[in-house]
Amino acid sequence: MKREFNAPAAETELRMPLDTKVVIWVFCGAAGAGLGFAVPWLLQFAAKHPIPYADTVRFLGSFDSPAMVIGRPVLLAAIGLVIGLFLTYHSATLRITDESITVIEGDDTRVITRDQVGGVFRHDGKVRIESPAGRVLFDDDVEGKKAVIAEAFRRHHYPWEGA
Repeated sequence: MKREFNAPAAETELRMPLDTKVVIWVFCGAAGAGLGFAVPWLLQFAAKHPIPYADTVRFLGSFDSPAMVIGRPVLLAAIGLVIGLFLTYHSATLRITDESITVIEGDDTRVITRDQVGGVFRHDGKVRIESPAGRVLFDDDVEGKKAVIAEAFRRHHYPWEGA
C-alpha cells in the first residue's frame, strides 16, 4: 500500500505476542508441577545432611498419601501459572502514532506526546524514551527484535538514536 507524502502512518503496537505468553504460562506451570513432584526427594536429600531441624525436614518429606502426591504438584503448578500470568500481565505494550506514544503496563496507562520526546534508543535490551532535557519518560523491556522496534519508531518519525 502506497502512502501519500504527508499521510499519517497507522498506529504501531509493540507487545508480547500471545504465543510467547502461552509459552511462559506453560513453562511456569510445568516448573511448579515438577517442583511439586521433586519436593519429597529434595527434602529427604536435604535431611541426610547436617542441617538444622533435619528431623522436621525428613518428616515433611515423608508424606505420601494420594492427596499429597497429587495435590502438591497441582498446587505448585497453579502457583507457577499465577507467577507466569503476573509476569506477562506487567509486560509493557507501546502504541505508537505520529502524535503520541501510549505506554500500557498492567493497569497503568501513560501517554507521551511527540513534543515530550527528545530521543529513543535501546540499552541493555530495554527501550528508553527521554525528553529533550534528558528526563527518562520510559525505560523497560519491549517485545520485538531490535530492527522491528527501531523501524516502529522511525516509521512515526521519532528521533531513534543508534543503529
